[in-house]
Amino acid sequence: MSVHAKHAPKVTTKSAVTHTKLATEALKFLDEATALLRTGIREGAQTTEKSHILAKKKAHSLLGKASKTLSQAIEDGASTLQDFIKKI
Repeated sequence: MSVHAKHAPKVTTKSAVTHTKLATEALKFLDEATALLRTGIREGAQTTEKSHILAKKKAHSLLGKASKTLSQAIEDGASTLQDFIKKI
């Protein structure tokens, strides 16, 4: 008969949920940007210069959104950490 160690229940804090949502959103932006760039690479010479520039601008915009989202997650995490330290 084996005895299994009991694991402590997972505690999901509000900030953890927020960080997960922000990370998921950032990954979504990155996935869209990479898919857009891959499509542009595959099509290569078939695309016009104008559509190539538009795809590049859209990818740049998506990467900017991902960057802002990750920055927000970092700021929220730092704020949560500071609040925790103050309570100690």
